[in-house]
Amino acid sequence: MESFSISEIAFTGFRIVRERPKAVAVWAGVQLIASLVLVATTVVMAGPALMRLRDMGAAATMDAAEVTALLRRLAPVYGLFLLYALALNALLYGAMNRAVMSPADDRFGYFRLGSDELRQFALMLLTFAVFIGVYFTTILLAVVLAAVVGLVTKAAAFLVAVLATLAAICAAIFVLVRLSLASAQTFATRKVNLFGSWALTRGRFWPIFGTYILAFAFACVVLVLGFVVSFALAAIVGGGDVMAKMVRPDFSSLAAMFSPALLARMVVSAVITALAWPVILTPPAAIYLRLVAGAAAAGNPC
Repeated sequence: MESFSISEIAFTGFRIVRERPKAVAVWAGVQLIASLVLVATTVVMAGPALMRLRDMGAAATMDAAEVTALLRRLAPVYGLFLLYALALNALLYGAMNRAVMSPADDRFGYFRLGSDELRQFALMLLTFAVFIGVYFTTILLAVVLAAVVGLVTKAAAFLVAVLATLAAICAAIFVLVRLSLASAQTFATRKVNLFGSWALTRGRFWPIFGTYILAFAFACVVLVLGFVVSFALAAIVGGGDVMAKMVRPDFSSLAAMFSPALLARMVVSAVITALAWPVILTPPAAIYLRLVAGAAAAGNPC
């Protein structure tokens, strides 16, 4: 069975950042633009509804009919944000796969708008559907199991519900890890292939999972340090009330959301996010390359 070094693969993103600083600058610019668009869209399409929900929560006066009406108004916005997130992830995964598999092709920070990204978008939709299906199926089984146990003994029903929920979370993690090489495989083969990853990851769950945990820990360090820096800069620019603005953003107007303090924070956050993206998103592509190379050397095509 082909193997790989967990620590070596987990450092893939840092190596790319060190070798391709211009690409990092492009990623930061893309993240900043995406953040500005997302905030502006939120204010224009959902600002009043979000402010009303926040005011109702602060006053502890929830009118069920009004809340339902507000959520109905927000539903199209949430749907748009979901498509936005899937599209952005398709672009990101395309760029990160390209950074690992075609490192010399670094024009535009590895970003493209083409067939590779369309396949990544289709894959994101399939992955989202499978994840939702697995999650709700396991949660439903957990509820049914807890209800059945509750008929016998209510004391054990809560414990069963907790254990079943944990099992559902573990099942979702297991499925996501087993399918995690699908993006790299789709990019490499130029065919949307969600379940081909299942065969590639067979018998390798723990080293792959360990790699992702290590990479996630590295990314958390980057993000935490970035948060500290962005908060400090925002506090310098905007004064002592910046934390309140960050925790309870004012969606009433574009001017309120794009205050100098919050803009400064968004700029720093864009840079930090650009550093964290490759740390989190490139290990699957590196693992895929290592497994395919090992299989080819052994004469066993993946």
